Amino acid sequence: MIDAKHAVLIAKQKAAEMLDQPPAKTSLEEIERESYKGREVWSITLSLPRDLERLQGLAQLAADPLQYKLFLIDAETGELVAMKLREPASQ
Repeated sequence: MIDAKHAVLIAKQKAAEMLDQPPAKTSLEEIERESYKGREVWSITLSLPRDLERLQGLAQLAADPLQYKLFLIDAETGELVAMKLREPASQ
């Protein structure tokens, strides 16, 4: 069984590996324990800097400078179960 702190560390490592984001540039936004496809998981939302250079014109001004990714980490094994785009609620 892994604790919340270890699950966050795993999520940050996976973000670094898969998204080419240094762990220092990721921030913890949310964490909770839930069930996903019959598995107990830690649901961890990380914020990462968005590459605004890829957006055109006014889209750069309107875009959130952060993007959010949801990492589901198996609470027993520490295995990454899923990574999803996490859209924040409208402000």
